[in-house]
Amino acid sequence: MTVGEPSVGPVTIVPVGGLVDAHDVSAETSRDEASWWARYRSNVAGRLSGTALAALEADARYVAERALPGVGGALDEAAWPTSRVRTGMVVGSVQSGKTASMLGVAALALDAGVDLLILLAGTRVSLWLQTYERLLAQLDGSTPENAYRRRNQRLILPQPADILHEQRADPARYLQRPMARQALKAGRPIICVVPKEDDHLIMLRRFLADVVTHDLLDARDRPYSMVLLDDEADDASVLDSDRSQKLTPRLIASLWSGDPDEAATRHPNLLATYVAYTATPQANFLQATHNPLSPRDFNAALRTPGAIGSLEPRSLSYAELAGVRSYYCGGEIFYEKLLHAGTGALCQTSLFPDLRPGESEAELSARRDTLRWNMLSDAMRCFLVGAAVRSLQPGWDAAYDHDRRYITEADARQAAPGPHTMLIHPSARKEDHFSTAQDIVRWALAEPGKEADVELDDEVSELLVVPRDALARRLSLEEDQWSAWLARFEATRIGLASLPHTPYQPISPASWPQVRAALVDHVFPNLRVRVLNSDPASDDRPRFEVGEDEAGFHVPPDSLSIFVAGNVLSRGLTLEGLTTSLFLRGAAEPAADTQMQMQRWFGYRGDFLPFCRVFTYEDQLQLFRRYHVNDNALKSEIISVMDGDDEVSGPALVLQGASFVATSKVEARKVPLSPGPRPSVRLVESEDDDLARHNIQLAVDLLGDGEWVPLKDDNGLERGIIRSEPVSARALADLLDGLRYSHHDPDLGNELSQRWDHYARLLGIDDPLFSPPMRNSQGYGTEPQSCPYSIAAYLRLWASLTGDHSAPGFYPTDRPEVPWNYSDTMHASMPDFYLAFRHGQAQARDPRLAALGIRAVTRDRNESGAALQTLWGTRGYGGSYHGDELVDYYYHRTTPVPGIQGGASWRPRGHPGLALLHVVSAPELPTDFLAIGLGLPHGGPDHIAALRT
Repeated sequence: MTVGEPSVGPVTIVPVGGLVDAHDVSAETSRDEASWWARYRSNVAGRLSGTALAALEADARYVAERALPGVGGALDEAAWPTSRVRTGMVVGSVQSGKTASMLGVAALALDAGVDLLILLAGTRVSLWLQTYERLLAQLDGSTPENAYRRRNQRLILPQPADILHEQRADPARYLQRPMARQALKAGRPIICVVPKEDDHLIMLRRFLADVVTHDLLDARDRPYSMVLLDDEADDASVLDSDRSQKLTPRLIASLWSGDPDEAATRHPNLLATYVAYTATPQANFLQATHNPLSPRDFNAALRTPGAIGSLEPRSLSYAELAGVRSYYCGGEIFYEKLLHAGTGALCQTSLFPDLRPGESEAELSARRDTLRWNMLSDAMRCFLVGAAVRSLQPGWDAAYDHDRRYITEADARQAAPGPHTMLIHPSARKEDHFSTAQDIVRWALAEPGKEADVELDDEVSELLVVPRDALARRLSLEEDQWSAWLARFEATRIGLASLPHTPYQPISPASWPQVRAALVDHVFPNLRVRVLNSDPASDDRPRFEVGEDEAGFHVPPDSLSIFVAGNVLSRGLTLEGLTTSLFLRGAAEPAADTQMQMQRWFGYRGDFLPFCRVFTYEDQLQLFRRYHVNDNALKSEIISVMDGDDEVSGPALVLQGASFVATSKVEARKVPLSPGPRPSVRLVESEDDDLARHNIQLAVDLLGDGEWVPLKDDNGLERGIIRSEPVSARALADLLDGLRYSHHDPDLGNELSQRWDHYARLLGIDDPLFSPPMRNSQGYGTEPQSCPYSIAAYLRLWASLTGDHSAPGFYPTDRPEVPWNYSDTMHASMPDFYLAFRHGQAQARDPRLAALGIRAVTRDRNESGAALQTLWGTRGYGGSYHGDELVDYYYHRTTPVPGIQGGASWRPRGHPGLALLHVVSAPELPTDFLAIGLGLPHGGPDHIAALRT
């Protein structure tokens, strides 16, 4: 052994001879020689329908082909940038099967001849073990006992004996160099599955430097290829700034660079590809490009099975012919499908109590405590009654019986058709998790309404045992409230009946006596309460496998458990059989990515969907709904690129909201889409007289188009002139695009400019929305709300969305709670715009304008001289006098005339818009200025984009 080299550590004992069991992957030569994809497909085929397999394969191939671009049967080295590192992003949904895709990509990468495959399996040991076990069973097709039999096909590190036993080896021991060198010499791929923890990454970097040496790379006649798949990539893999002291992202990059401060691979003959997997990519897309892990080369979005959709062309979901049992139940099911079903809705909400006039803080606190107990009570009854109903189904009579023992594991598995679980998420604080678990015991022991009066002794507080007789007493005291859940479950079943192949049997209130008996005999005796968090006193992870002790096998320990947890369940770990969720967590400024990960009720719940409920506050539900809409918009854009002819790299557009941020992991600015009710183009050209004359020429040309008439108020005062017929929004956009400035010619590469390309891809708009002059591209000389080219792009976008045009992530300005693709919004008409010139006191300098009676206004410029300080002149405050921003109402007489008390006011939906042109006097210069103020009606599209700061 080389001095200083870690010892080999525990190794798997390879038996000599022995029988070949049913799981022996080398039992048949044909299976040994099968492709990795064929083996993986065979191992997951029993879990997925044919349609789901087709979607899995299509998406995995899309990612694999971009992770390892090939040409002529070899890697296309020209597809890698000068750093020799490709980076990409794969966006899934919470608990939707991202790991299945990741393993599929791994299989295809191995078939493509990748030399080194690294899976970063999250930041928690439990997720690491879960991913390792799935890789062994599904990708490798082996078990911990027989994995050694495939040692001639690949090397997996750690070895099963190093990780799956109680005494796990540390990374210095499980990264076994002698075995790796043998694999390299034999040309076998190396597969490393490691947690995303700094000590493991440091040891893996040293291991790779020792094994994949410069001499080895020099001697190769082809590049050494590395693919790194990062599960939960928004967790620990994001750099918030180039000055950040965060180490993990740099350590990940050092696996190919050898140095945390370098981004390129450490050798010209080493090609690397980093693929990030997450359901919440907001921070990954918004982080600045200084992070070597930032997605630059490709993006992909994974589809989910549902009632509608197609495989080709791609859509957010695809029609799963197997029916609702195989549907992914996400935001569409939980938040939209039964939104108005009353007690049958899957989300049951309560208004969060706010301070009432004259109420003291103590009184408010008491009301909030009362509501919290009521929500806990309702959730508990829902969970327990649902468990009882399910226990009466065929094959479920012993599903929760923890005392019964079975001779064989198969018998115990057959007795446990599935768990029935509940999640309570009180807050991020670990102490709240334990106190909430104790509140469950208090609730069982208390008389209804007196839960807070129950005191627990230390033993009960520690053991968290819920007495069965206490539950039975509580049932007898409020039986009507318990039995009411039968009608509620039935209402849900009826609401879901429109879905294909619903397997649900009617739930009759007449069955209450049997349900009550099941509660007392089967449910109450087997209920368990578990706390899951990072505290040493809590449990490690849920236990849904059949258990064994000296008396025999038994149903899984968590077949009927209530889990109280916080952030630990926001990453990777799945609560099987989750039916009831009580979400009480709040935040001063919610972050969408963080709260999206907390939606653990998402998943494949089709078998028991009528029993599913989410209890939370009404404002929290509205946040969840908005997250869902924005998530669909992001994925829709990615999918449009996946199906397009042109390869588009770089991040997708991330949306946020007025009441929440997209992410708190990186700084981002909020940029609304709509320019507001009265945007004004206050830019002026004082440096280049040719451009100033060009702008004035636009005014002259405009006055030669159409009939212009005096614009008089009700007192006969001529306020200006107005075009007798309005123009379309597209015509107004062309006018705005015609303006020219020496100090404002936005670069198309700027994020504020690129967002319009995102919108066009998302909405399938072929013609460009954003058309700056591109004479002398530079940064923005003004904010987007005052940029004529941005306002023009907005008008074109609005015009494109009229009629039957879906627009995920958008909403009308006057109804921000209503998605744009609701029918009453989709069919709204696009307003036309009246054009008018505002008269001032000075004569226009241009003789053509003067001849037409145009008089220039006087306005002050800002310090730079590049823009006016203000544009709008006189304002009206009700009555018969209308200010400049409403001056056109004197002409077209549309009613009602909006008021502007308290600030800017939108024109009502359906009213015409206004473009009020101002010739601005500039006596010290050869040419006057042209500025434009606009009045926009309500009803246009809006949302808030999150852009890098």
